Amino acid sequence: MKRFFGIIFNLLIASAAFASEAGGEAHGPDFMGLFWRVVVFAVFAFILYKVLKNPVSKFLTGRTADIEKAIQDAEKAKMDAEAELKDYKSKLSLMNKELEEMKEKAFKAAEAEKERIIEEADKNIEKLKHFASSMIEADLNRAKDELKQETFKLALKLAEEKLGTTITEEKQNVLMKEYIKKIGAVN
Repeated sequence: MKRFFGIIFNLLIASAAFASEAGGEAHGPDFMGLFWRVVVFAVFAFILYKVLKNPVSKFLTGRTADIEKAIQDAEKAKMDAEAELKDYKSKLSLMNKELEEMKEKAFKAAEAEKERIIEEADKNIEKLKHFASSMIEADLNRAKDELKQETFKLALKLAEEKLGTTITEEKQNVLMKEYIKKIGAVN
């Protein structure tokens, strides 16, 4: 309120100085006109003060409260955003760890599969070698048997030619068995 009256006093002095310069008339300053002007201005200012005091005060108080609330909301939003950013960063680091673990697991699985395939291939090679060896041995045994039988038949034929007689089937079987035993003992 003191400020208000200080402003009014300064305005009165300024208007008095202005009126004295602007008039330029010889009869002197018009203090009565100045007095009524000041009174009208003071009454107008007082009415304005009384009428606008509560609404302006409420407006300023409300505006201050709104600004404080907006600041608090902004700070809360900032905190929430920082917390969310921190959460996303932790989730991202977890995802990176999981990705690395998944890569490592996939690499290990690929290595295990590679080892399994190699072992299976080695087993198959061994089976094939064994099968081939068995087949070769079976073919060799069959060839030996055929050779023995063919040799016996030739020997029998030669013996028949030398003897000039035919040997009975029973005697052929006995001779064949003895001859096979001899040939088997030689090999």
